[in-house]
Amino acid sequence: MTGTSLQGKTVLELQELAQQTPVHDRRRAKQRLSRAARLHLIDIVSRWSGPAIALIAGVSIYLAVIAGRSYPARAATWALMMLAALYVCRRLRSEFRTGSMLSSKPFRWRASYTSCLSVLGVILASAPILLAPVAAPPAFGAQIIALALIVSFSAALLHSAHFLSAAALALPGALFAVLAAVRGGDTGLLVACVATTILGVSGLYLANRYLERNAARRYPRTTFLRRELDRQIATELGHTDRDASAAQA
Repeated sequence: MTGTSLQGKTVLELQELAQQTPVHDRRRAKQRLSRAARLHLIDIVSRWSGPAIALIAGVSIYLAVIAGRSYPARAATWALMMLAALYVCRRLRSEFRTGSMLSSKPFRWRASYTSCLSVLGVILASAPILLAPVAAPPAFGAQIIALALIVSFSAALLHSAHFLSAAALALPGALFAVLAAVRGGDTGLLVACVATTILGVSGLYLANRYLERNAARRYPRTTFLRRELDRQIATELGHTDRDASAAQA
């Protein structure tokens, strides 16, 4: 479109032309989530993280008990690390939900919580290696690998509103499970771990996309809506000015 064809057009007409260009449409398609949508997703993470932490705590107690019968020192060390990580994550969540700390800075809270989840995910994922030595019976090691992997992805699914938080739990669980299966030399268990990892990561991605799209629909970006409102106001003011001019004439 040449510069001469734009001469004599009003601001509203220029805005309409800009909205009709393909470049503008591509930029709108690439826009990120609105702030309200991201805050909504953070709220989902803070609400759903409670059952996730409870699930990890329950399974951790079970793993520590069954491992403590044969390897008490290993079980006690791992349980202490797990309890410390669970306490920090639970405290961060409680303080955010009650509004006593970082409630006015939700994005900073999400970053702090994700970093704590990464530590918790590594400790949970290390269960097959720390609780089951190489000399442990194969069935015992396979049980711990299966429980740790399933719990990692189950807790990650409850954090799927923020993909990095989900990955902080899921990826260490998958990596340590594969390493433990390789150490044990069980090909069938290794294939099962790899297949579970692929299915789990796919499920987390789909859940994250669903939650983000739902949040985007509920809380769209307001740039277009504000522009539409400005256009309506300008149109109404134009009609009012023309009516006033006609009345004076």
